[in-house]
Amino acid sequence: MIRKSIAMLSLFALGACGESQLAARALNVFLDEPSTQASGPFPRFAPLLQMPQPYALQATLVRSSLKGGFLLESKQGSIESWLGSDGVALTFDRGLLHGTRGIGAGLLASDVSESAALVLSGRNGVADRIHTRLDGNDRAELQAYRCTIRSEGPATIQLDNGPASTLKMVETCAGLDDSFQNTYWVDTRSDLIVRSRQWTGEELGELDVRVVYNFR
Repeated sequence: MIRKSIAMLSLFALGACGESQLAARALNVFLDEPSTQASGPFPRFAPLLQMPQPYALQATLVRSSLKGGFLLESKQGSIESWLGSDGVALTFDRGLLHGTRGIGAGLLASDVSESAALVLSGRNGVADRIHTRLDGNDRAELQAYRCTIRSEGPATIQLDNGPASTLKMVETCAGLDDSFQNTYWVDTRSDLIVRSRQWTGEELGELDVRVVYNFR
């Protein structure tokens, strides 16, 4: 079933630049280097620095070790949009990766609501999720997955502001053509996913996301 999050695809239409240009922009922001396409930060990013932000996100592409910082730009219901300094954007549904913008073909949108409910409640169970990507002809393609979610118990992890007591949750998903595993560390005090390792797709691989409190 294609749910409301999939219907929001039209709100996230890709720009006219080609895939190679999008990839170059992604490399710039993950390397914290200025864009070759425009001087200074992405226009929408600078105002975010002046807004109250309880925390930022640091995202690292595990395969290449490229990393960058992201600030919260908007929130609609449970969907949060986080923006990097050069326009690369990550969207999350309660901490689970919902979509990417400006990183190659990327993930247009996803329905991860069933997985999010289990992960944040610390419950074992089975969830269905749907991903929407662009195929080689720039057409939206749906991919369905059946996921098993299990708790691996308490785990203390180190954040920039000190140790955090978390519950480690592991999600193992399988579809018709591929499979992947995501890991989430949920803060037991705030129920916030403070660290995760999430699959973005074959092109970029795994994304390690951490909450950063002392970022100014």
